[in-house]
Amino acid sequence: MNPFPALKKDWHVTLYFLKLVHSMSKSYVPLMVVSSLCSAIFPFINIILPKYLIDELMGAGREMNIILWIGILVAGNAVLGLLQSYLTKQIELSNLLVMDSLELHIGNHIMNLDYENLENSKVLDLKEQALTPIRQQDVIRKMLDSMKILLQTMLSLLGLTALISTLNIGIIVLIIGMIVLNTFIFKKSQQAQFNFHKLLAPLNRKFGYYSKLAVDFSMAKDVRLFGMAPYLLNKVDVYHNESVCGFGGLYEKVGRYKGLTSVNLQLQMVIIYAYMVVKVVTRKIQIGGFVMYISAANSFSTQVSLGMNAYVDFRQMCKYIEVFREFESLSPTMKSGEERLEKLMNVEIEFCNVSFKYAGNESYSIKNVSMTIKNGEKLAIVGQNGAGKTTFIKLLCRLYEPDQGEILLNGRSIQDYQYDEYMKILGVVFQDYKLFSFSIKDNLCAKDSETSDKEMEEVLNQVGLEAKMKYLERGLDTQVFKIFDDRGTDFSGGESQKIAIARALLKKSPILILDEPTAALDPYAEFEMYNNFNLLAANKTVIYISHRLSACKFCDKIALFNNGELREYGPHDQLLKDQQEYSTMWKAQAKYYQ
Repeated sequence: MNPFPALKKDWHVTLYFLKLVHSMSKSYVPLMVVSSLCSAIFPFINIILPKYLIDELMGAGREMNIILWIGILVAGNAVLGLLQSYLTKQIELSNLLVMDSLELHIGNHIMNLDYENLENSKVLDLKEQALTPIRQQDVIRKMLDSMKILLQTMLSLLGLTALISTLNIGIIVLIIGMIVLNTFIFKKSQQAQFNFHKLLAPLNRKFGYYSKLAVDFSMAKDVRLFGMAPYLLNKVDVYHNESVCGFGGLYEKVGRYKGLTSVNLQLQMVIIYAYMVVKVVTRKIQIGGFVMYISAANSFSTQVSLGMNAYVDFRQMCKYIEVFREFESLSPTMKSGEERLEKLMNVEIEFCNVSFKYAGNESYSIKNVSMTIKNGEKLAIVGQNGAGKTTFIKLLCRLYEPDQGEILLNGRSIQDYQYDEYMKILGVVFQDYKLFSFSIKDNLCAKDSETSDKEMEEVLNQVGLEAKMKYLERGLDTQVFKIFDDRGTDFSGGESQKIAIARALLKKSPILILDEPTAALDPYAEFEMYNNFNLLAANKTVIYISHRLSACKFCDKIALFNNGELREYGPHDQLLKDQQEYSTMWKAQAKYYQ
């Protein structure tokens, strides 16, 4: 097998990694080089200087010379020890900086990935393979440490080779032979570990999901009411046991490899010691030389062992970093537009023969849909669960791209516009909206520091939270949930929905979208909320999505979806006259809204 392609790949991975580290800490690489140089020099002080001290003691025994050699030995160790201690502290600080910066780097990358990638099992497995070693096995630190040790051992081995060669080059040949043998063994160990962790990724994802559910406070009521605790804990236990069994087999295999290399190294030292004893007996070298060469051979063996272990770690870390690089190479494709939207308030949206199906699905979730949403128009999108309503909105929000057809904004494809600019025209409340464990203020306007507290309070009052806000002593500074603050507040489902709606209103976007945000409300409360919202959004384009029809009466148009198709489209009164599916649905629910 040709090793050069693998070495070439490792070289490219190393360059990528060093650039990544340098972008996070400019001082790390220089510190690593200086520290490696000091570590390489350090052994030579204790290998070479004792020879001259012993020769002096065994020979003339001159007191001043003895004191001089002892002084040089102690001073050299002290200076290099202090320098190494300082460098170690600086490297530790740089390590912390790199790890914290890497978490930000990973978070930024994930938040900028195309949304469809977050629902793709292959991408999720790749994410697990990329991030699990980094977060659970300390891959970044191990990669940095292995590179530092490799550099140090290479420098040390160069010096030791030169020193030992003055006695007999055969010792170097013997050690190199053992290196070749151990390299083969280490490679087997390395491949076994990498293959295992690759197979472990899907298991880790399942284990992580169930273990997270077991400690997720938001699931606490359901877990208790439906007796889910034994089921969840059993799942955690099953996946944990599978993982432990797998690790047990791996460690047994790796242990055999390490034991074999240890035997090889000990055999090597026996041969070297025997050779040195013969040299002393035949008076080819003195006692000082014997100590120096034995120390050099021991150090050479130690450095080889360190270097080989570091090389194994390095090769394995390169494979993990390669997977991370592959994950990082997933670039957003839906953010490629270049056109700007300068304070665009008049908008017209047009769906032109749009079809879309989710990755891995054979059937289309949206099929050949065409419609125009005019500026200021109120549109209700209705239909049963799974009809394609939310998919329609996800396409409009550029969370997905149509497989066929296109969506136009004022006559131009929405893909032509800068992604961040396009997002500014949309204020959305999805059915699975989330509030963050921030203050109410930061939940409402995390990206808009220009919005005043008074304006936030007015909107909260308008959506029906006036009484609740008066009850909160800290007002807008009240923390949502109690994760970080015992004085925080857990809002009810209806209250949370109102905060989410207020957040959408405060975004001041020309298009507002409500995707079944009132599912937790009863029909009367829902109808009242929609009425209030319609007044607040009087001059905006509004899209309501629901399988309940409370918003339909005051909407300009109704679009009824069924099985991904636009079955009916038109004003409320006209659709009632048509006596088709919409009319049937309305009559079934009308008693709640009359």
